[in-house]
Amino acid sequence: MDCTGRVDAFAAKMGKYDLDLALLFDRDDIRYFTGFRLNRVVSSILAVSRDGDPTYIVAQLDLKRAKRDCWIEQVIPFPEDTPNYLAALTPLFRGTLRRIGVEKDTLTLAQMEYMMEIAGVGVEFVDVRALTAQLRIIKSEEEIACIRRAADVASRVMNKVRQEIRPGVREGELASWTSYLMVKEGAEGPSFEPFMMSGENAWLPQRVASQKVLQEGELVLLDMGAVCDGYCSDITRTFAVGEISQEQKRVFQIAWKAQQAAIGAVRPGVHAFEVDAAAREIVEAEGLGVYFPHLTGHGVGVSVHEAPILDKGVDTVLQPGMVVTVEPGVYLPGVGAARVEDMVLVTTSGCELLTNATRDLV
Repeated sequence: MDCTGRVDAFAAKMGKYDLDLALLFDRDDIRYFTGFRLNRVVSSILAVSRDGDPTYIVAQLDLKRAKRDCWIEQVIPFPEDTPNYLAALTPLFRGTLRRIGVEKDTLTLAQMEYMMEIAGVGVEFVDVRALTAQLRIIKSEEEIACIRRAADVASRVMNKVRQEIRPGVREGELASWTSYLMVKEGAEGPSFEPFMMSGENAWLPQRVASQKVLQEGELVLLDMGAVCDGYCSDITRTFAVGEISQEQKRVFQIAWKAQQAAIGAVRPGVHAFEVDAAAREIVEAEGLGVYFPHLTGHGVGVSVHEAPILDKGVDTVLQPGMVVTVEPGVYLPGVGAARVEDMVLVTTSGCELLTNATRDLV
């Protein structure tokens, strides 16, 4: 990955916003710019100066590996036992700083207050979330190749898990097995905690796997994804446990038709809300619009949920190189829930399906 080029592009955007310094805390943004993988619970900070000179701040325990594996030359540590690791930022705040870029939605109030204190009076903190999102929204060929691998792993694992759908198996067992299989298939791990929802847990919905046992006659949803080389996948399938009712089959068919309509709408020049509308029209025509409570899709990249968002009122124009999910769902109390989620790549002439796991109920 051309991480150097990414930092240069970000620095150019900093200049347009008249930023003297940017401090990135978001783990996915940091991996995007550094290419360096850390445990999800470990903190680090990427500082980028106005001229594009990066400094990477990591925990003392990660320092040697960061110096070995990360392309950034200036890597400095913060002690593991320091209650406020932000003290490591103090040297960066020397000199005349007027505007500092941060991802405000990532920071806690305590972090913001501490940085405002060490920055001093008159320094303005500016949100740069939109800047990083702009850089990440269009994927390069190298990024797309990573996403393809992640989508392929998720598809293979989904097909294996579907063979174990039967009465008596617990949701949590299958969700845990899903994570294991992804690593066995070559992924870094899951892109999020896989969740299986069955019966009432599905139509609520309860977006976490429980110790509930799968029962004959239920609809079951499995939502999962893999990470390969830092890039995510996201896929959902609906399964039938044994024989199900005609009404349950109808719910599934409506969700599936809505997804197909939305996928058919994905092409360059189309607005995000138009893709959402294509799915919503199908569900509403069947009188079940109120049971489709969420967005139709979202972007996927180094984050499993990122721009663009496919939802009502979102006027983002789709462009070649964007990767999105398409996942309308129907959650009908007392009957069941159904959702079919796939990843698609926006191409110059339309879109390409990236996930290919079997879509049948059984």
